[in-house]
Amino acid sequence: MIVKCKSSEWYMFSPKSVKEGHNIKTKYDELEINQEYYVYSMILYEDGIRYLIYVDSEVPAFPLWYPAELFEVSDNTLPDNWHYKFNGIIDGAVSAIWGYEELVYSDSHFDGLGEQDVKDIDLFLKRKKEMCDKMY
Repeated sequence: MIVKCKSSEWYMFSPKSVKEGHNIKTKYDELEINQEYYVYSMILYEDGIRYLIYVDSEVPAFPLWYPAELFEVSDNTLPDNWHYKFNGIIDGAVSAIWGYEELVYSDSHFDGLGEQDVKDIDLFLKRKKEMCDKMY
């Protein structure tokens, strides 16, 4: 799946929190307007979708979760090797996830990416290369 950045500013909090009045916005300076980005995973978190995107212009570069509202979908094809898991509707937790196997089924890998753990970043980069190789 490929998305095109249409904005680099959005609410800091989830859609659910925004509905509750937390309407502070944040700027994602690393994103470039009109630039296309490959989506490596998606999560449903508190009524909102977030995309896992790798912005390689940043140093150091690592994947981050971005609100879907920052983008428009330019290619909605999902990779053949994506998996899906529904966790149930739980306040403050990821309700659903789509992506590569380890990210979907391993909470420790999911958490490790968020903490920028070296072994988890290395595994992400391996899966990223596999997905990109299949695309081109």
